[in-house]
Amino acid sequence: MIEYNGLKLDPFQEEAIRRIDEGCSVLVSAPTGSGKTLIAEYALEKALREGTHIIYTAPIKALSNQKFRDFQKRWGSHIGLVTGDLSINPDSPAVIMTTEIFRNSIFDSPHRLDKVSHVIFDEIHYLDDDERGTVWEESIIFAPQHIKLIALSATIPNINQVVHWISSVRKSPLIVLHEPCRPVPLKHLLWMEHFGVANCKDLKQLEKGFDKSRRGKETLIDHLVKENRLPCLYFIFNRKGCEEQAERYSHRSLLTTDEQVRIIELFNRLCAQYELEPEKIRQLSQLVSCGVAYHHAGMLPTMKEVVEQLFTSGLIKLLFATETFAVGVNMPAKSVVFDEITKFDGIRRNFIRSRDYHQMAGRAGRRGIDPVGYAYLRLPPYGARASIIERITDEANIEEIKSQFNLSYSCILNLYHTLKENIYQAAQKSLSNYQAVRGKQKKASHFHQQRYNNVIDQLRRKIGLLNRMGYIHGQTLTEKGHIAKQVYSFELSLTEFIIQGVFNQLNSDQINLLLVALVYESKRRDWGKKFNYQIIRSIQKPALPIISRLLDEERKNGILPTVRLLDFKLASATYAWSTGAPFDDIINHTSVVDGDIIRTFRLAIQLVRQMLRLGRHNKWGQPLMDKFYSCFNKMSRDEVDAEKQLRQSAE
Repeated sequence: MIEYNGLKLDPFQEEAIRRIDEGCSVLVSAPTGSGKTLIAEYALEKALREGTHIIYTAPIKALSNQKFRDFQKRWGSHIGLVTGDLSINPDSPAVIMTTEIFRNSIFDSPHRLDKVSHVIFDEIHYLDDDERGTVWEESIIFAPQHIKLIALSATIPNINQVVHWISSVRKSPLIVLHEPCRPVPLKHLLWMEHFGVANCKDLKQLEKGFDKSRRGKETLIDHLVKENRLPCLYFIFNRKGCEEQAERYSHRSLLTTDEQVRIIELFNRLCAQYELEPEKIRQLSQLVSCGVAYHHAGMLPTMKEVVEQLFTSGLIKLLFATETFAVGVNMPAKSVVFDEITKFDGIRRNFIRSRDYHQMAGRAGRRGIDPVGYAYLRLPPYGARASIIERITDEANIEEIKSQFNLSYSCILNLYHTLKENIYQAAQKSLSNYQAVRGKQKKASHFHQQRYNNVIDQLRRKIGLLNRMGYIHGQTLTEKGHIAKQVYSFELSLTEFIIQGVFNQLNSDQINLLLVALVYESKRRDWGKKFNYQIIRSIQKPALPIISRLLDEERKNGILPTVRLLDFKLASATYAWSTGAPFDDIINHTSVVDGDIIRTFRLAIQLVRQMLRLGRHNKWGQPLMDKFYSCFNKMSRDEVDAEKQLRQSAE
């Protein structure tokens, strides 16, 4: 049996390491918590030892940041980090980056990948993500062929299909390693209000009529405490619900006296480390002293970091969290609870997918600590059908990965620059085409064929629009085309702003307002303080006709999704921040919560960073570059400064 870093390896880990040493690409599919990351760490250490370069991609920035902290503790300055927010040691031999950044590098600066021997795709089942799955496909198809892949994934039902597709577009042999067994067995249970612990057999009986003799007053949390099944990760699919449920337990301690002393001491130390003001943490302080906390995207990013570190310590016994807590970040518990079996997707309420259920349920059971992990689905006494529960909880029903291939304008322009009209051959390499051609079931094949036809149709329409708007002329890219191929979000809007001199007409505060209005998508209930109409009008006058024309062109040509209109609901908050107001003042300008404000400001900062990179490449004049440096410095400070947050977390 092989050991690595003092750990005895499981057979699938041994095999993966052996194959990596042989020079193969590998795809490892194994349940959450089974030790896939160890394989990535081995590959990283091997690259550093042999003097080659390696890239570690992650689906979300929180995971990129966590890996950077973990790896830097072990390998120091050999580790770099590049996300939309951050660029630390970007020339290091081992760089952690979001998958988007890797995809952009393939097109933008492929020469920088010459020394890269491997790229690690963490959570490769993100291929199926509606909005971002295409980035994984593009990365696999277009990455230089000398780069070998190490793909890590939770369970993929159609794994052989995915492997055959990757093998069809990559030169190096790809070995698939599938580990079906969890290191900690998982027990699936139902919790029915007024009934207690149940299973699907009980549920079928209840469908015939509720047995009043089985009524019980014990709550689920009472049950978990009594059965010694804490710590518990309690998933609630809305932020308000997380806070409200946590508040219910703010006066019931789940800690021993010793644990209470330790957690208060750790909490105070972390709050000082992250410079969190006492008034910001008062509510959380009371909860934490009871061993309870909540975690969701609306919180201050630094506050989320504090909660994550407290949970890792094992002193948080009950954490109410939204589903984003389950992605990648290795924070297991003894039990996992689902507050409900449906969630709102922004349009309608649907049953949760089997894949999402197993991704989250997989957090139950701590390796080396718990003999069993427990996953509870909380159900109302009526209205939950056993057939639906069986479909969600049975691993045999995990949904297959479907292609989400949908080339952006910048990707199209990059490919057109080299392939010309042969660009359609690139689409033929997509997973959607592979599934359309190789689909075994007629019904499935028809679905994939339709999806592929849509890809080709959208590609044709987008190329037509790029021709009409002067990005492509004949078989070559125009000046506009060359600029747009270097922009990786809002590419047409930003390119038109550059070409038509919009940024030249505005000062740095106005540019910040424009970029926030470009990235922000308000909810109907969001409130924004009324802002100076003259300033908004001075921005709208040059920018709105550009957005309107793009929207009109896309609608006429049936291109989806279309560009968004400018949204100025955060204008007052943005202007206050850009002109130096402290973050605590920003809440007077909007109803939007702290975490969403910071995320929106950071998205705008990413666009500023793109403009600075573009300006350096295209030798823009110093006055315009100075303006963008000013935009960056005004926005990326204090609570919004992502690099500061990362430094604090490493202290």
